[in-house]
Amino acid sequence: MERLRETALAFMRAGGSPTRVAKELYVHPNTVTYRIRRVEELLGRRLGERPVELLCALTLADTLDSAVFADDG
Repeated sequence: MERLRETALAFMRAGGSPTRVAKELYVHPNTVTYRIRRVEELLGRRLGERPVELLCALTLADTLDSAVFADDG
């Protein structure tokens, strides 16, 4: 899930360019495309819908990482 969040955040920041994200994350562009499709499946909507809210949520998750996703059990 962390890789999917990382990819989605990079994708949003890159203005939706799989090529730019692939260079940034050192992966193949097809990997970026696959991950974005997977994120959209999990969300049940396209990343372009409500982009401001999604970008804010992903940025907060990235910034607060361990505090947000800590395993309490």
